Amino acid sequence: MPLKDVYGVLMRGGTSRGLFLKKTDVENILDRDEVILRIFGSGTSSQVDGIGGGVTHTSKVMIVGRSRKPDVDVEYEFGQVGVDKRMIDWTGNCGNLTSAVAPFAIDEGLIPVKDGLALIKMLNINTMKRVDAVVPVKDGVTQYDGDYRIDGVPIPGSKIETIWHDPAGSVTGRLLPTGNAREFIDAGFGKVEVSIVDAGNPVVFVRAVDVGFKGTEKPDEVGDEVILRLEKIRGHAAKAMGLVDNPSEAMVKSPHFPFLALVRESHDFRTVDGRLINSKDYDVSVRLFSMQKMHHACAVTAAICIAVASKVAGTLVHEMSRQRGETIVVGHPRGLIDLKVKVSRDGGGVESVTVSRTVRKIMAGKVFYPS
Repeated sequence: MPLKDVYGVLMRGGTSRGLFLKKTDVENILDRDEVILRIFGSGTSSQVDGIGGGVTHTSKVMIVGRSRKPDVDVEYEFGQVGVDKRMIDWTGNCGNLTSAVAPFAIDEGLIPVKDGLALIKMLNINTMKRVDAVVPVKDGVTQYDGDYRIDGVPIPGSKIETIWHDPAGSVTGRLLPTGNAREFIDAGFGKVEVSIVDAGNPVVFVRAVDVGFKGTEKPDEVGDEVILRLEKIRGHAAKAMGLVDNPSEAMVKSPHFPFLALVRESHDFRTVDGRLINSKDYDVSVRLFSMQKMHHACAVTAAICIAVASKVAGTLVHEMSRQRGETIVVGHPRGLIDLKVKVSRDGGGVESVTVSRTVRKIMAGKVFYPS
């Protein structure tokens, strides 16, 4: 039987990489998830039979289409595609790949634009949250070349600014899903104090020292036994948030969210590539766990949650963060990510969080998969 195919574009957004598909090209595929799993080669840790790179930050899909809603240009849906597991988690959003949605839409002619800085109004279908993007355009297409640098990507590019409006309650509908700024979780090895916050995507925050970490660890220094211990904490948090009925179900029914983040105060540390980061250059340190692995950098949606939580009195993040106005800089294994938090005038919430990324188009054309 001949192979089937669908048009797609492989893009890097921030420190993630994923396949971008047009909604019109996949909306009539009855077994859409199965097709995507075959395209990525999911079901084996190497994803050797597909385009996935064998790690979570390169096993992602975005489905993008023109919007018919007023004041929205583009709608997009994000899927975290399993690597060794044959599953796709559609429950949240990806902040890094979100930065590539507007460039994809512009280049594919989904929206008309003029040269200069184009403001693209987007709606994420997973969370029903608005995100705007400011994209440099030249000759009617995205201008990717530039001198803006982000940690975790070796080559600079043009600055793509994303503004996340009203980020609180992205999955659960509440900034503090349990109603508490901090609480204790007993996962079977003693009570651990946590903060469960939902902004951008939900995150359960734990002091690194409370679970035997220094907060300086790199991904290849954390073994499976330790990750399974942290997964028990994450499972209890998922139950407390109402995402699962039983903590043991979290790895199957909600493997992606909440993220788990180990936090500590800023300190001097060396990045994965050996660069020295001074404690004075950033405000709080994080080691993020996603899909039962330590993230190689920091997911943008998690950084958004960190930024918002740093403004919420009583949370562990607020306790450990240096406070200096609207800006917060987060330290992670590959370096730093800076964000701007706009608090509402009455001080009762966060209006928006702004973060900048670089984007690169890698390949475009037919993606083949077994029928």
